[in-house]
Amino acid sequence: MPNIIFIFAILGILLLILRRLPEATVIESVRPKEVSPELKLQDKGLPAIAVSKLRAFFSLYLGKLWNFLLEAKDLKPTAVAGYRIRKLFGYKGEVQNTLPPQGLVPAPEVKDEKYFLEAIKQQPKNRGHYDALGKYYIGKGNWQDARDVYLYLVKHEPANADFHSRLAKCFYQLGMYAKASQHYRQSLALDSSQPSRYYNLGLSLEGQAQNDQAIEAFREAIALEPKNIKFYLSLSNVYLKTGKTAKAKEALKQAKALDPDNENIKAKMKSLRI
Repeated sequence: MPNIIFIFAILGILLLILRRLPEATVIESVRPKEVSPELKLQDKGLPAIAVSKLRAFFSLYLGKLWNFLLEAKDLKPTAVAGYRIRKLFGYKGEVQNTLPPQGLVPAPEVKDEKYFLEAIKQQPKNRGHYDALGKYYIGKGNWQDARDVYLYLVKHEPANADFHSRLAKCFYQLGMYAKASQHYRQSLALDSSQPSRYYNLGLSLEGQAQNDQAIEAFREAIALEPKNIKFYLSLSNVYLKTGKTAKAKEALKQAKALDPDNENIKAKMKSLRI
C-alpha cells in the first residue's frame, strides 16, 4: 500500500507539471531578455556558448525528455507545445554543414556581417571568427554589437590582452569610461608593453576626472614611446586641468621639439603664451 501511494503521488506531481507547462512557456516568452553576452549573440543566431563539454550529455537527455513529454501528453512531434518545450531548452534542431571538406568558409566578394556570422555558425569553436566579427563592428562604428562580442570573448578567454583592449575601446566609445579603464588595466596586466593602451587608459581616466592617474598613464605611454607627439599633447591637457601650468608648458615644449612645424602645437603654445 505505501508503494502504491508513493507512485500515485509522483504521478500527481508530474500531472501538475504537465498541466502548467503551456502557462510556463507563455511566461518564458514574455519574460524580459537577460543582458548576458551569450544571449545577445544568440539573438543573431549564433551559438550561446562556443565550447561546451556538457553539450553531448544534454543533447542525449533532452531527446529522452522530449519523447517522454510527448508520450505523456499524447502529442505528435510537430505539435506547437512540443516546439515550445524544445525552445525552453534552447533546442534548434540539426544544423547542416555547408562547408567544403576542409571546413573552410568560402570567401564572398564582400566580407559583410552575414559572412562573419556564417563563419561562426559553421565553426563555433573558432574564437578567431568572433574576433573578426568584433573587428568588423569596430570598423563600422557599431560599438554596442562590438562590445557584446568582446564581452563574450573575454568571458571565455580572460587571459587574452587584445580582447580586453578591444572591449575597453568599445566601452570608451560608448562613454562608459570606468568600464573602459577597468579593461585597459586588465589588458596591461597581461601585456604591459603596449604604449597605446597606456595612452587610452589615460583618456579613460581623464573621462572620469581621475586626472592624477591619467597623468601617470600618459607618462607610462611616453616612457615606452617617447617620440609620439599626441602623448605629450594629452599629458599637457591634463596638467592644465590640474592647475600645473608649468608642467603643461614643459610637455608642449617636448612635443614641439619633436615636430617644430606642427600647427596644433604652435596654437596651444600661443594660448599659453610660451
